[in-house]
Amino acid sequence: MTDSNKPSADAQEAAPLTSAVSSSLSIEAGPSRLTPPSDRQDDKIDGAGEEATSDLSNAPKVGFSIKYQGTLLSARLAEDETVADLKAILFSMTDVPPESQKLLGMVKGKQPIDETQLGSIPYAPAALKARPASTRANSTTTDTAVAADQACKITVQFTLLGTPEAGRFRDQTIPSLLAGDQGEADKDLDYLELPKAEGPKLKPHEDPKYRAKLEKTISRFSDFPIINPPRPGKKLLVLDLDYCIADTKRLLDPNSPASLAARPGLHEMLKAVYPYYDICVWSQTSWRWLEIKLVELNMLGNPDYNISFVIDRTPMFRVHSQVGTHEVKALEFIWRRWPDVYGPHNTIHIDDLSRNFAMNPRNGLKIKAYRAAPNFDTEFEALRRYLLQLAHPSVTDFTKYEHMHNAWKHFQGPSV
Repeated sequence: MTDSNKPSADAQEAAPLTSAVSSSLSIEAGPSRLTPPSDRQDDKIDGAGEEATSDLSNAPKVGFSIKYQGTLLSARLAEDETVADLKAILFSMTDVPPESQKLLGMVKGKQPIDETQLGSIPYAPAALKARPASTRANSTTTDTAVAADQACKITVQFTLLGTPEAGRFRDQTIPSLLAGDQGEADKDLDYLELPKAEGPKLKPHEDPKYRAKLEKTISRFSDFPIINPPRPGKKLLVLDLDYCIADTKRLLDPNSPASLAARPGLHEMLKAVYPYYDICVWSQTSWRWLEIKLVELNMLGNPDYNISFVIDRTPMFRVHSQVGTHEVKALEFIWRRWPDVYGPHNTIHIDDLSRNFAMNPRNGLKIKAYRAAPNFDTEFEALRRYLLQLAHPSVTDFTKYEHMHNAWKHFQGPSV
């Protein structure tokens, strides 16, 4: 057998993005991006606006014409979709996080809450754009932007204000960004362990409302880029970035090398499990931030293993619980794209927040958050051992094993 700890030559040839990323950060907007970045010349207002379309509903469509940093963007959503859906599209286009977006000029007075359906919003009269008239000259046009506008019940114009996530990390707002980290951990939730009296009547992965959100997300965003193609017969390891792979606070510190923020044993673990697992990194940040940090951590272009794909915050959607509203990482978003390669039976999701497992509670493994970068942390050493045990041919379904509450650290089974 060849040295299975190293990616094959074929795999490296199939990953042109890796070398490109190593030398110069990609200018593409990343997974599920619907428009090029705003510094492209063809994105200026006198150019053609990019279109994000949704065919998920038979409801009448609402068109949006958005001005952002000298760029004209456009989107089209169903009337029964919400402000949160619109903000998710805008995040995918601009990297401005939903909570930082200000939709200027769309309504008079207070902005609608995220749960408001787009068809019920009292848009400001000045925001309503006249639909292009259908004339003999343009009735046979192939201009898809004009055709899309004509298909909308109304078209709304507004200006998007907000700082892209990468810009927020460069400025002086870092303390405020990190202030809520401990609070986020305090609000964590394990849906498998909720008492019946406290839990929802339907758990998120069984709730038709959230299943519908998942379907919408898959239809809209599933065509994300691949760095290295899936390898049939391999299992799937999904890793969180912040406080899992690395100490985020140190990772953000411009005076500290990123290598010092990496959790001890990171590269050794990935090298050991790569012969048996494809590797995905899914972070609740933007694509650009994620890509930059993976390069700095030497995870893209590493000679000992390949990253198959990365996913950012874009396909995460919100669910409600007794601790409030939170976003989730639905693994079915991945499984639907490669149903013959990955599924619940062979996917393990590692995260420091168990609420991220809400849509796939039997596939989550909560790991201790890595804060203050302690050199004596041994979580990845234990995780490497467990992942190699799960990779044994005798393990045919990951969902039948207990991954939570440190049970994985005490698992006794044969290892590959």
